[in-house]
Amino acid sequence: MQKLWRFITSLVFIITLALTAFEFYRCILYIIGSIKNDTYQGYLWLGIGMVAFIIVAAILFRKNLDIMQTMTHEGAHMLVGGLFLRKKIYEFNAKASETLTQNDNTLGFVSSNARSANLFSTLAPYMLPYLTFAMILFRLMIKNECLPIIDFIIGFTLMFHFTCWKKDMRPDQSDLQRCGVFRSYLFIWTFIFFNMAIIFYSLGGGMTDPVNIIHANVDWFSQAWTDIQWLISSIIK
Repeated sequence: MQKLWRFITSLVFIITLALTAFEFYRCILYIIGSIKNDTYQGYLWLGIGMVAFIIVAAILFRKNLDIMQTMTHEGAHMLVGGLFLRKKIYEFNAKASETLTQNDNTLGFVSSNARSANLFSTLAPYMLPYLTFAMILFRLMIKNECLPIIDFIIGFTLMFHFTCWKKDMRPDQSDLQRCGVFRSYLFIWTFIFFNMAIIFYSLGGGMTDPVNIIHANVDWFSQAWTDIQWLISSIIK
């Protein structure tokens, strides 16, 4: 029964991955269109923020970047498990890799009252750039003339999450092993494509008529539903 369930969920994940990848492709076309229409300011400051993180990390974060990444990783477990899934969190632990001993390869953990691994909380660090989304939500509350500042910070935090993903997305990761490596990668990339599209859409519109995250979600799901209807009608015909 468990093998059948894994097969069904893997098939669903493949379909959703294909859909989100296609919608992400549409998002790239949207960005190209923004450049042509001179409404690319959000992407400009996003890129500057990403480059700034690389420079700052090399100068200031070099000694502590490892434990910062671990803390962010475990923080995603705690955020999704404790806040969204309402699990009772008992302990939060994170340490630098140089403190590991020969018989200890665990950089961190979050203990809770969860009886079994939940796909969303277990894979949260690999698919949810929550610091960036916090800034995207904060973007709703600032004036248009302050957008370059928040867009710079969005780029800064997003590049930090990219470094976390580069470190964590390995087949030997215990989280991926627990959920199944193949299914985990399908699930993770589905959400990465979706989240990146929402972030990029949210930075569109330029300075005079900026898009926000609510508008971005509505546009994404509306376009996805239109594409699903087109695909179904094409198959039926």
